[in-house]
Amino acid sequence: MKTSQKLIAGLFASALIMSAGAAEARQGVVKVRGQQGAVTAAKGPNGGGAIRARGARQNTDGSVTRASGSAYRTPNGGTSVRRSTRTVNPDGSVSRSGAYNASGARGSIDSSGSVYRDANGNWTGGRSTSATNAATGNSYQGSTTIDPATGKPVHSGACYNSSGDEIACPN
Repeated sequence: MKTSQKLIAGLFASALIMSAGAAEARQGVVKVRGQQGAVTAAKGPNGGGAIRARGARQNTDGSVTRASGSAYRTPNGGTSVRRSTRTVNPDGSVSRSGAYNASGARGSIDSSGSVYRDANGNWTGGRSTSATNAATGNSYQGSTTIDPATGKPVHSGACYNSSGDEIACPN
């Protein structure tokens, strides 16, 4: 089973387990809502489909965690998956992580990262992204981090050909 299919199945199963609430179904669409979250799954008329899920919970330490995710499949086989989690702590600090992956006939992209703000308002974290053009094999690799001294984002990135040699990035 592909990663995107596993995520879809996991999101759906999680939402069903969380939900002791209402369920709604119509042609090609299922919606389930519970006290801590909801999930919607839909099958498109041409074979594509989508699923979205979200939820929130109060943790034993007093923090609150919210999570969401979605996955899509196009009729021609393209896929995308997005997921994120955010936790707000009683002292005001916040952490967030998220990722996005997509692939299709034109190429693929993977991006993930996390940020943290402490109770004093100081930020740390970063994000990494890679993308590949299916037609040429050229790729981009980049990252953004937060400079701890200034609190500002710092970006670096480079492009490569299909042999792995660095090339100029297009504007």
